[in-house]
Amino acid sequence: MIDQEHLAGRGRRLLATGVDFVLVPALTLVLIMLTGVVEHAEDYRSLAWIWKVFGLAVTSYLILNGYLLWRRGQSIGKALMGIAIVSTATGEKAPFWKLVGIRALFFPLLYLIPPPLTVAPVLDQVLIFMKGRRCLHDYAAGTSVVNRA
Repeated sequence: MIDQEHLAGRGRRLLATGVDFVLVPALTLVLIMLTGVVEHAEDYRSLAWIWKVFGLAVTSYLILNGYLLWRRGQSIGKALMGIAIVSTATGEKAPFWKLVGIRALFFPLLYLIPPPLTVAPVLDQVLIFMKGRRCLHDYAAGTSVVNRA
C-alpha cells in the first residue's frame, strides 16, 4: 500500500494532465491532416470518422508517451511534474498493459458513450478528491500516482 505522503498532489496531477491534454490533441490534429481521415464532407455522413479519429488519438498518445510509460510509468506531463504511475499493491512501476489497455485505451472510450452513461468520465475524475487521491481508472488498473524523488 502506498503511504499518503508519497501520493502525488492533485495540483501536480492536474498540471500533468493539462500538458498531456495539449500535446496529444495537437499531434492528433497533425495525424488527421497527414492521413486525410476527415478530409471530405462524405466522411461525416457516418460515425466511422469518430472511431478513426479516436484511433489516431490513441496512436498520438502512444507516440508521445509509450516509451516513457513502458520505462518509467510516466507520460510527458507526469515526467515534467515529477510524478509517476505505480502499482498500488507493490509500489513498483505498473505493468505496461495496464497503463495502455486500461488507463489509456478503455477509459477514453467512456467519453464516446452517449448520455446517460456520460456520468462515468465525471465519476472517473471526481474520485481523486477522496482520501486515496485515485481516479476511477486508477482503481480499475490497480495503480496510484506518486511523487518521484
